[in-house]
Amino acid sequence: MSDEECRLLSGFVREKFGLDVFEAQRDRVRYRLRERLEARAMTSFLEYYRFLVLSSDPSEELRYLVEALTNNETYFFRERYQLDWYFAEVLPRQVKGRPTGAPVRVLSAGCSSGEEAYSLAIIHYENQFRCLGRPVEIHAIDLNPSRVRQAEEAEYEGLSFRAAPAEAKAKYFTPTPKDGRFRVKTWLRGPVLFRVLNILELPTGFPENHFDAVFCRNVLIYFNEATMQRACVHFHRALRPGAPLFLGHSESLLGKTRLFRPERAPDFIYYVKEGA
Repeated sequence: MSDEECRLLSGFVREKFGLDVFEAQRDRVRYRLRERLEARAMTSFLEYYRFLVLSSDPSEELRYLVEALTNNETYFFRERYQLDWYFAEVLPRQVKGRPTGAPVRVLSAGCSSGEEAYSLAIIHYENQFRCLGRPVEIHAIDLNPSRVRQAEEAEYEGLSFRAAPAEAKAKYFTPTPKDGRFRVKTWLRGPVLFRVLNILELPTGFPENHFDAVFCRNVLIYFNEATMQRACVHFHRALRPGAPLFLGHSESLLGKTRLFRPERAPDFIYYVKEGA
């Protein structure tokens, strides 16, 4: 991949998806996209770029492109201390004084194959006594259609359970006829709603002040500064006043935006929406 091909493809991907992956992960991207060149019988990345730009309907290829560019590693109860802190400490303060039937709404942004979203459902269930049994709606979005389909199927195996206690696996999952695979129990899947949606399209999917919390962990690392600022604007719009935004342990908004203020939990920092 030449410098010019890299520049053209990275600009296209940044414009289309908000991802900024080429410069930092050029070798990995080149390796993954070579399969697409072979599938399309193309001889150069420039030819591939021209196809993406000039095709009358590139939607099918865009699905493959997203798959090639994104890292979908996730597992149940990843960085669980954040989930526990929200449902045990933050949410009870949020719902105080609200009508009992009003649902709690949480967004899993960049949900990949769904492990985070279902983990949120489990932790909410285990903390219902703290929020007086209020129902929960967990909305989960990702720009990768194949990962969203996998999340909706709710079947998992192997490394997805590497942080899951044995008792949780037995309580919330059912073995399937497929060897070594387990499915999230039906009653737990009910509150979780998946959708193919880019974070940069968030205003088209949800109204203002809709969510009580947003979990967007290990996603902003793929954004450049400008795209990260756009994402913060969208999260700020989607969150209720004073609601929290949780990022991955290697991500930070310190000194980058005035839309959120940092709050300290015992083991990590999260961010709270400023203003209305």
